[in-house]
Parts: sequence; C-alpha cells; structure tokens
Amino acid sequence: MSSLEKLVDYFVNYSFVRYAFVVGLLIALCSSLLGVTLVLKRFSFIGDGLSHVAFGAMAVAAVTGLTNRMAIVLPVTLLAAILLLRTGQNTKIKGDAAVAMI
Repeated sequence: MSSLEKLVDYFVNYSFVRYAFVVGLLIALCSSLLGVTLVLKRFSFIGDGLSHVAFGAMAVAAVTGLTNRMAIVLPVTLLAAILLLRTGQNTKIKGDAAVAMI
C-alpha cells in the first residue's frame, strides 16, 4: 500500500482525521491573517506574553483548587489581553514594549 493510498484510507475511514484536517486549515488561515496584522502593529510577542500570564493564573488556580474549571485562568488572561491592547494604543508605550510590561 502506497503512502497516498494510506492517506486516502485514513480520510475515508476515520472522521477525526477529516475534522483535524479542516481545523488545521482554519487555524492556518486565521493565523496568517492575524499574524500579519499583529506584526505590523508591533505585537509580535503577544502570544508569548499572554501565555506567561495564563501560566501564572494557572498557578494561582492550582493553589486555590480551581484547576479544572478555568474560573481564574480565562478571565485573567482576557483582562491582560484587553489591558495590553488598550495600553499599547493610548500611551507612548507601543507594541512589544507593552507586552513586556504586562
């Protein structure tokens, strides 16, 4: 069985492979569109900064016992993203400097 036949067999027999392929295409499309915009606005490190915020929020959630519900992680990360975008627009601190500050 060749590689192409095996790939077609996976697509035909396993629905999760089709779903993973479609989701991968959608993520690639969104990432390419958002990536250019974020780099041009000098927010190229926003993902890195927000991942650090989320990791800190997860540590707080683990200490308080809310690890399974994301009750702390999601609101804190969203608040940091909103603060980051507002801070980057209204002050002399722009883009990646605002990410480092948050």
